[in-house]
Amino acid sequence: MPAASAILDQHVTLRYRSLDRLLLNLYVPQLQRPMQVVAFLKTPETPIASPALFGRRSDRFARELRAYAERVGAPWIHFERGEDKEARMRPLMREAERSGRSRLVAVGVAQERVFGWGSTKSVPARGSVDITFVRRSQYVNQYYLYLWDREWGPAFIKISAYAPWGGRVYLNGHEWLKRQLALRGIGFTALDNGLLACERPAVLEALSRALGAPAVRRFFARWMKELPQPLTAADRARGFGYALSLKQVEVSDTAVFDRPVRGRQWFEATITEHLALGRPHLIALLFGRRVSKQTPGRFETRVMDDHTIPEILFRYKRCSVKQYLKQGRALRTETTVNDTYDLGIGRALEHLTEVRERGGQINARLLAMEAGSEDARLSGPELSDLVLPWRSASGRRIPALRFGDPRVMALLAAVMACVHLPAGFHHAHLRRSVAALLGLAPEAYSRAAMTYDLARLVGHELIARESGTYRYRVTARGLAISALLTKLADRVLDPAFARIDRTAARSPTDPWRRFEGALDALLERAHIAA
Repeated sequence: MPAASAILDQHVTLRYRSLDRLLLNLYVPQLQRPMQVVAFLKTPETPIASPALFGRRSDRFARELRAYAERVGAPWIHFERGEDKEARMRPLMREAERSGRSRLVAVGVAQERVFGWGSTKSVPARGSVDITFVRRSQYVNQYYLYLWDREWGPAFIKISAYAPWGGRVYLNGHEWLKRQLALRGIGFTALDNGLLACERPAVLEALSRALGAPAVRRFFARWMKELPQPLTAADRARGFGYALSLKQVEVSDTAVFDRPVRGRQWFEATITEHLALGRPHLIALLFGRRVSKQTPGRFETRVMDDHTIPEILFRYKRCSVKQYLKQGRALRTETTVNDTYDLGIGRALEHLTEVRERGGQINARLLAMEAGSEDARLSGPELSDLVLPWRSASGRRIPALRFGDPRVMALLAAVMACVHLPAGFHHAHLRRSVAALLGLAPEAYSRAAMTYDLARLVGHELIARESGTYRYRVTARGLAISALLTKLADRVLDPAFARIDRTAARSPTDPWRRFEGALDALLERAHIAA
């Protein structure tokens, strides 16, 4: 079976990077605090900030929206609890796409729990009433305005039926790319939420880089000018208008294979690396953030094979990265950012390009590390220089790293698990990893033992200390040696010794012919290059 990196290098017919699904928060910045609510409700016509004014605006919005839907022929749909809204709307969206014109496709109504403005009343003195506004969780109608847009394809805007009338905006970057290619007359073959082929890949890549906040704002401004909304023109003139922020951003890297079998081969080769070389620690690589016991959120790596569709999934706080096959033809590496603060980026829509670039770096770093650990080759001094003690040019004695010693093998595996750390690793980090691989409590593997092992690794140039710090980095030589020896022990020597024992027991007189044949097959499956 070919190596995973070779498959990506030699059997990919189209490679592009783009934004995928976008989910944006829709909110009114000037209606987020009680005093802002009072300022909004008080006008020359309504000098008292009564909560009843909210209800009037919501009722007017619902009436105008229903009248608009009837005028354009968009059905009014009430969603059942737990119903798959996307599946319900898919036939209507396909019909709208065939028409080729921008329009409201349908209005979906669903009861959902949101935080809205409630009020409490008090009577401090005769003839006066104090009204205090507080946020409360309540079930209210949510209006899903399903749209088909000539530039964006299928989309929706969701608006709450009650103050402060927040909501969501959903867009899809891949659908935007398809529309832009079609508008420019560039031929392409569509893939489920992606592209299978494109006549001009350079234009596709340029369009992907061009997609950002301005295109999103144009879409939103165009439709909010057309559709009914809770805020009137007078409200907007007073400075009460909608704003958008980033709720969920998916950044994808798509590699289309020349044959479906290549995708399965890539996963078979890559999953082996994930299981053998300690890849669960790759989360720190993907997000470039130091993870400690105080870091909130969930961290996990999951490799699964559900209905013969393989998937590799990483989680970091409220973000995730996954790799999977699109319709068996394309490898999709996809970073999903559910909270931009996890990456140290603001939530305002203006940060969309920054999030896209950071997501692209995360995807690229994952693919590079998968290829780096797989392609590691041992070169330079012979194995004896590693497994025997020697003296450096300065006369310092360098202790041996004896191949096969359980502590040394755990040390090499721990080094592989630290390759990805962008800021390097420290004494305590490596100590915990080695102790876990040896099945020991951290205190059973002492600080003195770790200091001795660090000296061995530095002396053999497997790791290097960062100048002026107590942190270390894995060297290129360290990556090559650690990857090769870990693979050699895990995939060749341990299985080979097991075969020797079994073969000798079955045929004590002449075991070697059978053993040599089994060993040849084992080496072929191990994928260790000469």
